[in-house]
Formats: sequence, C-alpha cells, structure tokens
Amino acid sequence: MKVYNQMYVRGIPDAKILPTMRKMKRNKSVSGIYCITLPVFNDGILEIYEYEELRQPMYEKLKHEPFVIGITKSRTDAEELARLIVDEVYQNTGGFDIEGYLRE
Repeated sequence: MKVYNQMYVRGIPDAKILPTMRKMKRNKSVSGIYCITLPVFNDGILEIYEYEELRQPMYEKLKHEPFVIGITKSRTDAEELARLIVDEVYQNTGGFDIEGYLRE
C-alpha cells in the first residue's frame, strides 16, 4: 500500500496523524481508521475502506497497490472527506482527474 505524503485528514487529532501514517507505511495494525483511496479496481473516482481490510493479502497481490490519500476516524467522515476532495479537484481543474491533481 502506498500512502500520500500530503494526506487529507478528518477527525484525527494532530498529534496522532504522523504516528498513524508511519504505522500505515510499515503496514502495521491501526484500528478504527477509514482510508480514502484512488480506485483500487479502476472503477470510480475514490473508494473508502477500513484500513485493516487493506492489509489483507488479497490487496498485496493486486496489479496496482492501494494508494491512500485520506484517513478519518469514521465512515461518515470518510464519505464527507471524499466529497470535499472531489469538490476541490473539480474547482481547481474543472475535471475529475484526482490522480493527476495529486501529482501536481
């Protein structure tokens, strides 16, 4: 799994963001975290997963490993953050190429 260095975060205290990202980069267990990813199965704009689900062996075998761009403490926050990310990309580019936007 890849983790975006300029992670979008919602509902996680500032003091816990960096330790959580470090654990994720090392594929260590982190409970209660929801991840917003670029499409894992190339279908859609963004996807939401529980972090522990992304640690399953099935995801390691995929052609394109999951790329986490946002983390939250709840599914509701993840849905709201995903909407805000899509809105930001659309307002700044006029399109929905989130991956291209993140590369800039």
